[in-house]
Amino acid sequence: KPMMVDIKPGPKSKNYYFYSNSENQIIFCLTPSPAVWGDDRRSTSQFLPEISKRMIQLIPKLSNIKVRRVWCGLYPMTPDGFPIVDFPKQLKGYVLAAGMCGQGFMLGPGLGRALSNIITGEKVAENQARIKGFELNRKFEGQEKLK
Repeated sequence: KPMMVDIKPGPKSKNYYFYSNSENQIIFCLTPSPAVWGDDRRSTSQFLPEISKRMIQLIPKLSNIKVRRVWCGLYPMTPDGFPIVDFPKQLKGYVLAAGMCGQGFMLGPGLGRALSNIITGEKVAENQARIKGFELNRKFEGQEKLK
């Protein structure tokens, strides 16, 4: 089923998305603005008025849905918004692929394929070129780029 993504900033949000899962439940997520820093994962419903308005403006038939539960998650963020993908020399046989800033489900399959090719010796140069710039010890200058 398709996912609806609205990248327009709202009064208290950067963007949001929603989709209908296999049980015909609407799953939705809102990226708050300003960002909420830290590791507090207590669920709240503070975002519901904002996301409700935005979803109903887009699809008025959603005005009668009921919220069954809320969940709060964390995005593993890096200062530049790019993942960390590296083979740290201090840890032989260790592969690091983290910090995908909420893009893990989209980046994961391709990144997993590239890393498995490097590990198994297939198309090593081609795949190393794909992950260049994502090293653990890079300089984190600038702002988030994956928006």
